[in-house]
Amino acid sequence: MTESEFEALKVGGTEVNYFMVCRRKLWLYTHRLDLERSSEQVSLGALLHETAYCRLPKRELLVDSLIKVDIMESSGKVVEVKYSQKMEEAARLQVIYYLYYLKRKGVSELVGELRFPRQRRREEVVLTEENEGKIETTLRKIKEVKDLLSPPKAEWGAICRRCAYSEFCWG
Repeated sequence: MTESEFEALKVGGTEVNYFMVCRRKLWLYTHRLDLERSSEQVSLGALLHETAYCRLPKRELLVDSLIKVDIMESSGKVVEVKYSQKMEEAARLQVIYYLYYLKRKGVSELVGELRFPRQRRREEVVLTEENEGKIETTLRKIKEVKDLLSPPKAEWGAICRRCAYSEFCWG
C-alpha cells in the first residue's frame, strides 16, 4: 500500500473493531450516530479500563488523534484491554492495526498483547506479512462501508442483544 493510499484509508482502531463486529454499527458510528455513550456495556468496559492494572502507571498513547493504545509498555508492547473475549477476533485485528499503523509511522519491532483481566488471560499479537495484507484489505473494505449512502441492512447476531445500537436496528 502506498503512503498516499494509507493516508486516505487510515481510520481509528474502533472502526477496525466495529468492521469485524458489524458493518452496520461501523456505518452508524462513522456517520456520527454515537449511541455508545449511553451503553451499559461500554460503561463497564470503561470502568474495567480504569481499574485493571491500576498498579501500572497510566500510559495511554494517542497517535495522530486517531488511534489510542490502552497501555504502551516501555518494553515495546502495545496492550489492548478488553472486557470480554466475545469479540476476540475484532480485538485481535484492532491490535494488529495499531502495530501496522505504528510501523507506518516508523516505529517497528513492537509486539501486541490482548488482555482480558476478568478471565485473567493474555494473548500475544504479532504483525506478520499476512496480517499486514489483512489490514490493508480491511481498510479498503471499511472505506467501502463508510462511503455507502445508507447503512447496511441489519443482520441479527448474538452480539445484537447487548449492542448500544440494538434498539435503533431492531426497536
